[in-house]
Amino acid sequence: MDYRKVIVESWHSTQKSKSLIVWFGFLPALFTTTVGVFYMAYQFFAFKKSYLFEDADDSFFHDVVLFIWDFVKGHVSLTFPLILFAVFFGIFYFLVPTLARASAIQAIARRKNGQDAGAGTGLRHGIMSFLTLFEYHLLIKTFAFFSILFEMSFVLRNLGPVVFKMFLPVFILLLIISFMLTLLFTYTDFFIVIDDLGVFESMKKSAKLVIMNWKHTVLITILMLIIGIRVIIQAVLVLMVPSLIVLITGYITTIALPITSVIIGGVFGIISLLLAAYLNGIVDIFSYTVWTHTFLELSSEKEVSARDILIDDIGEKPHDYHGHKNLDN
Repeated sequence: MDYRKVIVESWHSTQKSKSLIVWFGFLPALFTTTVGVFYMAYQFFAFKKSYLFEDADDSFFHDVVLFIWDFVKGHVSLTFPLILFAVFFGIFYFLVPTLARASAIQAIARRKNGQDAGAGTGLRHGIMSFLTLFEYHLLIKTFAFFSILFEMSFVLRNLGPVVFKMFLPVFILLLIISFMLTLLFTYTDFFIVIDDLGVFESMKKSAKLVIMNWKHTVLITILMLIIGIRVIIQAVLVLMVPSLIVLITGYITTIALPITSVIIGGVFGIISLLLAAYLNGIVDIFSYTVWTHTFLELSSEKEVSARDILIDDIGEKPHDYHGHKNLDN
């Protein structure tokens, strides 16, 4: 396998996939990035108010709940529309990224095989495997790398360094297991979406495909690094958005009216969010393309059984381990 060729072709294909970037990259990234911004902001202020820094009387979670309650009491007429918006946003957040992933994989695989497939074709076929893929993502979400990191931060922030050190070996073991499972189940999504297999059958075939293609460990490592770069980019962008909003709003407040600073900070925050989501969308589609092309190439190779007899270039059977030719009975 030409690793460089796979990555270069994937990048060229991504640049030509504007519709995929918009519908299956930017749109789901808009939801995930928004949630990421609020979650990272919450983690930042929660740590800031913890005993590690300020040792405040009340936790940041208490402040958030109190703020929401005061807002509800002071703006009763806005409560129902905001709750309705939050419900719809939550539904889209949980469903759209998985549906977009299935649709993107379908479109990319069909294009790779010479079919004329766009966003509509990908969506039409992606819907068919959506529920199975959603079930798989729910299954592995608990063992995700970042889920474990967030659990570690919760223990450190709320239970203290002593308890954290006690559980540290367990967390390290969980991180190792998470990495191994991520590696073994690399191709599960593609068996589900492309081959229309069930969750556990896809997990089994993915683990077998990874193990049987151990010579391509370098390729898998490169692909994992690509995913790592994507995560780093997302983390940086997620951190930049609230930071820029806070800095700009704070600066404008010192030289202008508070309402002006809020409006300018809000506009700038929305622009930053849209830009971050679009960049994340490009990286996501590129990642899907690399993995899809790799999956199609590796899964198309015929597995050689121990019973298969190989014939050399001149039509003879290979020699046995004593150096003699194998003879027919």
